[in-house]
Amino acid sequence: MVASVLASAPARAQGTPASAEQMFQDARALVQNGDYAAACPLLEQSQKLDPAVGTQFNLADCYEHVGRTATAYAVFNDVARIARAAGKFERERSAKERAAALEPKLARVHLEVKSAAPGLEIRIDDALVEKRSWTEPFPIDPGAHRITASAPSHEPWKLDLNAEPKSVAEISVPELVDTTVHAPVAPVVVAPPPEKPSNQRTIALVTGGVGAAGIVVGAVSGLVALSSRSTGERECPSATYAFRCPTEDGTSAWNSASTAGTVSTAAFIAGGVLIAGAAVLWFTAPSSRTRVGTSLSGVRIEGSF
Repeated sequence: MVASVLASAPARAQGTPASAEQMFQDARALVQNGDYAAACPLLEQSQKLDPAVGTQFNLADCYEHVGRTATAYAVFNDVARIARAAGKFERERSAKERAAALEPKLARVHLEVKSAAPGLEIRIDDALVEKRSWTEPFPIDPGAHRITASAPSHEPWKLDLNAEPKSVAEISVPELVDTTVHAPVAPVVVAPPPEKPSNQRTIALVTGGVGAAGIVVGAVSGLVALSSRSTGERECPSATYAFRCPTEDGTSAWNSASTAGTVSTAAFIAGGVLIAGAAVLWFTAPSSRTRVGTSLSGVRIEGSF
């Protein structure tokens, strides 16, 4: 707290009416020499330190001489208003006369706002233009200016303008682009789901499985037939005794070989037929593919059958 008080003390000492008066006198001396460009900043500082209607009048005169006619026009009108309130009617009359003389020389801007986005701000050289000035032409100092328009979540807009005296610049402020609506959407590609077999292929798989089982049964039965035949031949060497074998074991072996052989043959035939049918069903079954993805316009589903 002590440091801040000490630091502000010199500033207060400099900001006295005496220093404001000195700046005013220095500015008047510069004006006598025709150096208005150097005089205007001194008058601005003097008016800021010690506001006075006389200083303000001289500041408006300085602005007019450096070509800031719109600024001079506004300050002369302020002087007239303040002087009238203070009862300084001669000063009021002089200020009004100077403002009236400037009015036909002014450069003006007329803004046409296409669409006012929420929070829209229009600035000229970083100075905010009040909304009440959006519909009627208003004065602007001659020369180069930059007009900008901005609003939250919208792309800003700008325009460079060279204002000419005695003219009205018609400026059309376009509707700002809403970045939340027009933000680009990257397409997303979703991998297709695993292909599901059709009903026909399911039947083909089942049929093929049964056929394969038939082949296995045929093979096992064939082995049994061979083994039984070997036993029968050992017990009854002559094939003519296949069913008249003198031993019971031989007769049983021949009967088993005959039965197993019949089963083997039937199983092989049936299994082969089923496998062939399964192959036909499998390769003639329709394919089904589905692709799912997104595009800029929404979800896209494509299928082929």
